[in-house]
Amino acid sequence: MNNKSFFKHFFSIGIGTFLNLLIGVITTPIITRMVNPTQYGQLSIFTIYSNIAVMTLCLGLDQALIRYYYQSSDLKYKKKLLFLCVVFPVIFCMFSSILCILNNIYNVIPSDFDLYITILLCIYTLIQILYRFSMAITRLDYNSKLYSKLQVMLKIIYVILAILLITIFKENHLLLLCIATVASALICLIVSFNSQKEIWKFNKEEMINIKINFKELIKYSYPFIFSMSIAVLFQAIDKLSLNFFCDYSTVGIYSSALSLIHIFSIIQTTFNTLWVPMAIQHYTENPEDKTFYQKGNRIITIIMFFIGINLIIFKDILALLLGEDYREATYVFPFLIFNPIMYTISETTVNGLVFKKKSNYQVLISVISCGANLIGNFLLIPILGSKGAAISTGISYIIFFSLRTLFSNKFFYIDFGLKKIYLLTFVVSVYALYNTYFKTNILSVIGYFFCLLTIVFLYKDDIKYYSQKVYEKIIYKMKEGENK
Repeated sequence: MNNKSFFKHFFSIGIGTFLNLLIGVITTPIITRMVNPTQYGQLSIFTIYSNIAVMTLCLGLDQALIRYYYQSSDLKYKKKLLFLCVVFPVIFCMFSSILCILNNIYNVIPSDFDLYITILLCIYTLIQILYRFSMAITRLDYNSKLYSKLQVMLKIIYVILAILLITIFKENHLLLLCIATVASALICLIVSFNSQKEIWKFNKEEMINIKINFKELIKYSYPFIFSMSIAVLFQAIDKLSLNFFCDYSTVGIYSSALSLIHIFSIIQTTFNTLWVPMAIQHYTENPEDKTFYQKGNRIITIIMFFIGINLIIFKDILALLLGEDYREATYVFPFLIFNPIMYTISETTVNGLVFKKKSNYQVLISVISCGANLIGNFLLIPILGSKGAAISTGISYIIFFSLRTLFSNKFFYIDFGLKKIYLLTFVVSVYALYNTYFKTNILSVIGYFFCLLTIVFLYKDDIKYYSQKVYEKIIYKMKEGENK
């Protein structure tokens, strides 16, 4: 994919992500004012359980679909590949759901939720598995308009249903929020399927002559069963630890801070959606060209750190949006920015493990990072509460980035200018630590400009180059509009 095509898809997905973000910024404060922190925390645990189940039950085959999708342009090949990748996760999900519901009925193992919530959790997990594969196809086909449409639909439908249900029934808010979550996901899944009718029509006679080595798919995918499950656990361990040491209310406040950190999603989701399939396609066509990955790394580093320091400087204003019960979120904000920053940058530095099919290293990376986060949470949460969870999470994501880069470069070395990245990370970490304990003041403003100058100093050539490109694009569009 050339630069012109990349930016076209980037902006197309970015518009959808921006609208999704805008809806979230407007509606999250409405929901947090209608629902108390305890119920908001329970909803967070509900989604965590589903995410862990999805990553485990997918068996890593969603990653195999992405890795082998471009091996042939034949639709019959892609149909069979999709069928082989999706059939076992669905079967295992149904079997696990039956066991989970029976356990809840007979109370063999104590459950966090009642029977109705448990049934909704099982349904939601199945929907999420199918939706994950469907969205993978959307990404691989570079159907950026559909991707954006589904993003916006999911958020709008959820918000409308949640507000309507809470307004009408006024009781059992957790059940109502779970119903809104499941219903919005189901509607988007149906729309997604309808837009991809051809590839989801599995015909045995069509696929019988298509040769795909299923053992090779399993060999590539099975390490992801552990790495991605641990990765989700890694992402959720802060909330689970808070629930263990504190209560659902603390989890709710922490989760509300995370919901506003999702402002990052306008860049993170857009970039990650395009980058993985594009990087694999580029490597398939130009295996020796490494400048492509270096450029991607530098531009996303600039963008992510710039947004991060802006979130910190405006943390007090953002926390006001959530309502009085959630004010403590202002001190949780600063270190949480390293979650999206380091994860997104690592997507550009982990290429070697993907290209060389070293997926087993992903397990080791996830285990070490998750272990570091777990130790950090157990040491810091009893002392610092939600602040400790945020600090531990931020540090563990820096470790996550470092390990991904280290192991990737072992198999496919790329000079990413790591000294610049680590210097910038250190500067922003100090700034985040200060703002974890103090409201925005004159020193916060001075620190903000120091961080901004550090970004400009380290990446001045790239900033100049891409600023010129954006300027030329704007001028071109203006002239194009005048000609029309």
